[in-house]
Amino acid sequence: MKRKENIFTTIPEKASARVAINGVMLASVFVMLAVIFLELDKFNPLAVAQMILSIPLLYVSSLAYSKLGYWKETKRWDIFGYFTNTIGNLFLINGIGLVASILSFTVSFIYFGLMILLLFVYSYINVSHTKRIAPKLFKFLFSLAILFFGGILPLLLQM
Repeated sequence: MKRKENIFTTIPEKASARVAINGVMLASVFVMLAVIFLELDKFNPLAVAQMILSIPLLYVSSLAYSKLGYWKETKRWDIFGYFTNTIGNLFLINGIGLVASILSFTVSFIYFGLMILLLFVYSYINVSHTKRIAPKLFKFLFSLAILFFGGILPLLLQM
């Protein structure tokens, strides 16, 4: 009988790394917003909104991941941490991509294309190493959906 493949598996070591990455991302978003608020009218409102919304998402993600260190039942915290972490990071990535359109739409499209390519390569390496296709495919497609609807589609509509 084939074992059911879970999309989410709790790995406490990954949780502590994600909390550290969240700290870097939060610092980055505060620097970006400080610059943006100097001339707010120049920037895409959706870009600014996604950057602002990334703050509570990344913060709560860190709180959720910190629970993995001392709670016995961690699956729900891990899932909650994954979604808040992924959405928060991708909101920040989308925001930067939309801000880049001030320089050039070409730069923005290259940025999003590179992001998708790198996510694909990351997922490919992950699948080839773990042989776990379903969870990696779900996470890749989830990330693509956020990038498309929050970054690429608004960029196309802005042209």
